[in-house]
Amino acid sequence: MSQVSQIDLYQSNARTDQREFGNGVVGLLIQGENLMRQARWEDAILAYDNVVAQWPNWGPAYIKRAMAKAKMGRQQEAQADLALAQRLSPNSVILFSERNPGLKADIIALANAKDPNIDTVYLLKQRGLLQQADLRITQMYQEQTLSAIDAALLRGNIQLLQENPLHAITHYNWALDRETSPELLHNRGLARIMTYNFSAGCADLEQAEALGYSPSADQYADLCSF
Repeated sequence: MSQVSQIDLYQSNARTDQREFGNGVVGLLIQGENLMRQARWEDAILAYDNVVAQWPNWGPAYIKRAMAKAKMGRQQEAQADLALAQRLSPNSVILFSERNPGLKADIIALANAKDPNIDTVYLLKQRGLLQQADLRITQMYQEQTLSAIDAALLRGNIQLLQENPLHAITHYNWALDRETSPELLHNRGLARIMTYNFSAGCADLEQAEALGYSPSADQYADLCSF
């Protein structure tokens, strides 16, 4: 339950209109998000109830419903939904809540750079010191100890940790246009799922697993089982 205690139920990292990705239960999930933005908490809960009725073992519905209930002051119910989401899909709890860069840092793929300073970058990210991490990445790139591809991966990771998945996707796309790597696909998959683009995100995770990145299999099973 230690991870659950770190989750901010009052914040959601979905800030853009994702209706173009919505079909079936994903559409209901997005409908609930749009209602949340309008402070229509009861209607949002009904949308999430519909998702739960169709897919009772899908974690994202419970974490989003927990947020709506928390907004209404229904804390006990919110915590119950959050605990269930944590049991069903810990990664959903991590991806669909804010202010937890340390937790997100644990599930994203890292660069394969040999520079010993890379460990400092990872430590800064886990501590939430993202601006300092970005400065260190720039220094390593200027010193030519970090490739442009790895720099794009790490900068994309920082954007993801800052709850800017669309900006993260831009960095990952730039790198993937030049080199296909399972780490880039894995992280882009997570960023796409954060924007509710489950179909493309889950496809990225599948491809990353096929290319040999085993953590993608766990993420796929956790996030794409609907």
